[in-house]
Amino acid sequence: MNNQLVWQLFLIFCFLNQSELANGQDWRQFRGPNASGIAESNIPERWGDADNLKWAVKLSGRGVSSPVVVGNRVFATTFSGLGQDPEKPGDIKNLRRNLICFDRQSGKELWRRSPPTRFPEDKFEGFITDHGYASNTVTSDGKNVYAFFGKSGVYAFDLAGKPLWQQTVGSESGPTAWGSAASPIVYKNLLLINACDESQALIAFDKNTGKEIWRAEAKLYEGSYSTPIIGKTKDGSDEIIIPLQKEIWGIDPVSGKLKWWAEISLGKYISSTPVVGDGIVYIAAGSRVAAIQLGGVGNVTESHIVWSRNAGPGVPSPVLSDGKLYWVATNGVLTVANAETGKTLWRSRLSSGGRNITYASLTKANNAWLATTQLNGTITFTANDEYRVISTNKFSADSSPFKSSAAISNGELFLRSDRFLYCIASDGKFNLADLKTEKPKRKSIDAFAGIISRGFGRNFEGRSRNNVGPAELLMTFDVNNDDKISPEELAESPMPKMVQKMMMMRGDANKDGFLDAKERDQMQANMSYKEGEVVGRLNPADRPNRPALWKK
Repeated sequence: MNNQLVWQLFLIFCFLNQSELANGQDWRQFRGPNASGIAESNIPERWGDADNLKWAVKLSGRGVSSPVVVGNRVFATTFSGLGQDPEKPGDIKNLRRNLICFDRQSGKELWRRSPPTRFPEDKFEGFITDHGYASNTVTSDGKNVYAFFGKSGVYAFDLAGKPLWQQTVGSESGPTAWGSAASPIVYKNLLLINACDESQALIAFDKNTGKEIWRAEAKLYEGSYSTPIIGKTKDGSDEIIIPLQKEIWGIDPVSGKLKWWAEISLGKYISSTPVVGDGIVYIAAGSRVAAIQLGGVGNVTESHIVWSRNAGPGVPSPVLSDGKLYWVATNGVLTVANAETGKTLWRSRLSSGGRNITYASLTKANNAWLATTQLNGTITFTANDEYRVISTNKFSADSSPFKSSAAISNGELFLRSDRFLYCIASDGKFNLADLKTEKPKRKSIDAFAGIISRGFGRNFEGRSRNNVGPAELLMTFDVNNDDKISPEELAESPMPKMVQKMMMMRGDANKDGFLDAKERDQMQANMSYKEGEVVGRLNPADRPNRPALWKK
């Protein structure tokens, strides 16, 4: 073999390896490929300040969006100019959202884009102080990166940071005025945006030009902070799945028209993203979990709901693996259910230390599962027929909350706290002690417990009658699916014991030891709102109840 041929083969080998790194195991959107939360890769099972840490960087602002990995680039978003010190939030006129690109090998910042904020914007109060203005994870098609910044719009950049196009999606506020959180996804030549809060619409843009292709808007499009996913029916056609407050929709991705809907009450807000497998979509939302057969037409409530049960995860999204549905709830309890029936196979608390309040979704690697708690570390574990902890991993110098889901690419794990971004790898030699750190201004509290705690003595006072209240929150803990909440079930909630006791004492009107449906509804009805506040959606446009219906 001559030298020229050897050199050519060497160049081809290098090109193929580089191509594999750039495309083979990218983590291009929220929760990875089709939001499954599954990585075809091994990861380090243990890490810490100076253990398997490749690099760490301090972020310029807060945020709860998840990292995204495209080839040798890592992307994250933050917000700055407002709310960095919750006690002294500052002037909302200074609010900026930032898209930041980092070098994957070193953590060095390569570029940053901070487009102007469009006003008016939702006030920094209530739940927004918990998650802020950088909750939407970016997405990429491998060539460009797309960021959704709520009322400020959608922005497209190439991987070098060159602006390509921008579009607005609306300036309304939903009933809770909690801001934006849904993440964009790429589907073929389309960029899909869940603009539920901004305009009660799912919007499809041409990903290359920014031209709006279609818009599915409706009055029933409410309460969804969920990232859209693509489900494949048994006949091979694609559907976009969106869970809403009272219904779940299947939308035709070509026309944007509504193919089917199933009537299920999921609660006042839906933060989690569904998963799909074998022609079935699994929704594990605020207080309910359900399985629906794809491929229906029209109202499929009676025909296509495979099963439905109480005790949803609250905020985190589920994982479907080996015929089982896995989810960790906001209260830190892991549930494993039979995907065919919905029946619980086993449950376990993540660890014995504290309540382990959890917003991040489960992530499955080849060799371990990951569960990231807000303040008690990221737990690696196995989950075959039981829960077995491998390790609990913390960064001693970072006491800010971890609310974001993990990203995994080519054996490397990317975690993000409210203040820092980390790359964890088996060959990592970085020492966190070399990075200047600081304690956050305030510890994180769970939003569920906060609403209940603040409510006593003020009848669960909220911004409006449409705010989240005890009826929805309590059903999250109905483990045995009997439509009643027992003291034992309530004990698994993230609420302080004093609040649990107070709730049972005040809510259990018939003194039978349970909080039944009638009692929960009465507690919900007792919610009050401040005089002069708007009840319902702010600045709504006139829309149909549902989008235009699809026809064959």
